[in-house]
Amino acid sequence: MMSFIIADLTVIPDAVKRVYLISRLGMQLPILTVFFALTFLPSYNKIYHPVLCLSLLGVCYANYWLIVQCWKIAAFSFSYEGTFLYGLYCMFIMRLSFIYSISFVLLSIIGFSAVVLMYPVYDSFGTVNLGFVSLGLLISLVGVKQIENIFARFAQVNEKLVHLNQIDQLTGLYNRGALERHFDRMLSLAARTNSPISIFVIDLDNFKDFNDGYGHLRGDAVIQMQATILNQVFNRDSDIVARYGGEEFVVISLGNDLVASEALAANVLRGWQLKKIKHAKGNGQNIVSCSIGLINTLVDKTTRKKELFDLADKALYQAKNTGRARYVSTNEGVALSH
Repeated sequence: MMSFIIADLTVIPDAVKRVYLISRLGMQLPILTVFFALTFLPSYNKIYHPVLCLSLLGVCYANYWLIVQCWKIAAFSFSYEGTFLYGLYCMFIMRLSFIYSISFVLLSIIGFSAVVLMYPVYDSFGTVNLGFVSLGLLISLVGVKQIENIFARFAQVNEKLVHLNQIDQLTGLYNRGALERHFDRMLSLAARTNSPISIFVIDLDNFKDFNDGYGHLRGDAVIQMQATILNQVFNRDSDIVARYGGEEFVVISLGNDLVASEALAANVLRGWQLKKIKHAKGNGQNIVSCSIGLINTLVDKTTRKKELFDLADKALYQAKNTGRARYVSTNEGVALSH
């Protein structure tokens, strides 16, 4: 705007300099100042497009007022191109949304039409100028829509990439990286709400023997079955189920006491008992099973997730060492095998 003011004051007649400064400094500058001030509001992102549209229309209509006043006072034809450039700048640089761009274009064309039809500011070129402005703004809407569509596609692709980056492709569960992020959030939530948190470390028994004996395809199928069982048992919004790596899985659950958590672990074991998938290879125990290490405890801000995971992992090894196909639970006290 300052560059416009400096340039315009060198070419406009002295008789209209007063109304020119009123338009620029008394109308347009306050509009832009209010727009700038609103950017500091916490909810600014929610009102960005309507505020930008209204601010842009305010500046344009201040320009229309200036065009009329220059003609009335000195029969001076003030340039309209600045209004056109404001519109292009806000639509393409400041990224006014397509819906609000439509509103701006229609209202700005109406305003310019009124100026051209009511006052012979541009003589016989008035209708030509009106056609140029109208066509230019309408064509710009096509560009805004195309850019909006491109950004929408980019957003979809990015969302898909973020999703793929968190998901284990074989099971559809969270992967280890996603688990680490969610673990921090769950731990913080448990401390803040004083809710018990349960960590389950689950490992398929003698999986290498099964994988080598029956083939990788059947091994993958067993891993997928384990994921299905876990999703069936841990189906609340407060449950995070993840494939930690290979045949090992981790579940984090909020709000269950030790008894409820042990019941969930028992349901996982029962899921394999019902499936009765034959496992007679190597050290297999007739059917596919899993072992579970479980810790259930209250936490505070000083609790570290590694400490909890290590306790659950130790419980898992106890389950393995005491016969497999069972769970061992602890609440940081004595570990109990079941």
